[in-house]
Amino acid sequence: MLRRGLFDVRRKAMPLAIATAVLAGGYVAISATSAAGATVAASASRALASNGVWPGVGKICEAGPGGASSVRGVGPKTIHIAVFNDASNTIEPGLELEFVQQAKAFAAWCNASGGINGRSIVIDDRDAALFNAAQVTEQSCQSDFMAVGGGMALDQPAVPVREQCGLGQITGYTVSDASDAATLQVNPSNINSKIVPAGWFAALTKKYPQAVKKAAMGGQDNPSVLEPEHKYEFAAEAQGWKVIDFQEPPLTVTDWAPYVEDVQTKGVEALWPSLTDNIAPYFLAMGTAAYKPAFIALGVQFYTSTTTKAVASVPGLPPVYVETSWWPLEMAAQSPSTQQLVNLMHTYAKGDNIDFDDEEGAESWLLWAKSASACGAHLTVSCVLAHAASQKNWDAGGIEAPVAQLAASDANPMPSPCFAILRAEPNKFVYDKSITQPTQSIWNCNPKGDVHLTAQQLASL
Repeated sequence: MLRRGLFDVRRKAMPLAIATAVLAGGYVAISATSAAGATVAASASRALASNGVWPGVGKICEAGPGGASSVRGVGPKTIHIAVFNDASNTIEPGLELEFVQQAKAFAAWCNASGGINGRSIVIDDRDAALFNAAQVTEQSCQSDFMAVGGGMALDQPAVPVREQCGLGQITGYTVSDASDAATLQVNPSNINSKIVPAGWFAALTKKYPQAVKKAAMGGQDNPSVLEPEHKYEFAAEAQGWKVIDFQEPPLTVTDWAPYVEDVQTKGVEALWPSLTDNIAPYFLAMGTAAYKPAFIALGVQFYTSTTTKAVASVPGLPPVYVETSWWPLEMAAQSPSTQQLVNLMHTYAKGDNIDFDDEEGAESWLLWAKSASACGAHLTVSCVLAHAASQKNWDAGGIEAPVAQLAASDANPMPSPCFAILRAEPNKFVYDKSITQPTQSIWNCNPKGDVHLTAQQLASL
């Protein structure tokens, strides 16, 4: 399967998520019940705040005068916003559809309180279908004020188009280095193509000091995948890993047995699998081969019930860990902002699964709405981006791990080092406090978790 995670490659859109109370005990159980993701089944325990106030962020939507504007996409009573996605592609139908669903839900909630200073948000679904990033961006350039909370798996062709037409962006996620460092953009996670948040590698090194000396990593054979995966290889080695095998399977694999046999034969003990979505076939191949390394480490896109069901279906797997910078949705009751998001989706997107993609989209919309509201009636792209880049300790009210100081994407932003580690067990996730060793709520925010890539490493990509 392709999915966004393949091209996003685990953390391109992060660091994120939140926190308040330090959880007691080494493990905190988190059940994962949805077929499509680690989603919330029964978290709508609090009423959805409908007065334009978002917990931890403040009043971001309210009535106002609106007014005529010469700015593209801004009318007397409306603001047109693009949400980029690849939902109509035929390889992985529905790719990034969650971003559109979440955007429409947020817009409905915000508009019910008066919109942005009296202007209602109009969502324009800009679907690139994987291979039309430049074309769909050109369409957006004709009528949209900004792009918010979306992303395209193959985003590099869109960058010059967006920059040339002055389409500002608060990103949901970016993939290519060109997109990471583009102008007219603020990423709520402060993504930097030269800095890799990778503290979880160090945490696993501390837990498994011998196993990480025989590690395997990899990524599907596509430049959009391999470049960031090699960055994770560099980061892992900086945190004590020794990568003895780096696999490059094709984008579509029907039989993972040869790849499992390869790492098994080489004696790999620390496994970061070379696929980026739907781990079930890989686990089945491991079970058939009776391959049991010391542990398996996975990116946040594996924070889904597909993973925990796969663990349940293959007895005897080694410990399976998932890194995250998003507050676990099943623990939303401990985070008012995350709970608000859950209630928002239950109210305005009934039937849609709620997963970390919704958190990723929400952090972008909250940053945009807070910044746009601060601009008042005279709404411009430069004003919104300036307010967004001025935010300190940004955590979307508690949906993402705090970022000390946001910055424009072309101004050398510093990503958050914060992370947490979840353990995937049969049909549930478990917060592993003992491995995470939190320094702030559930997060380990040791600044040494950010790995600065060398000029030589960057030149080799």
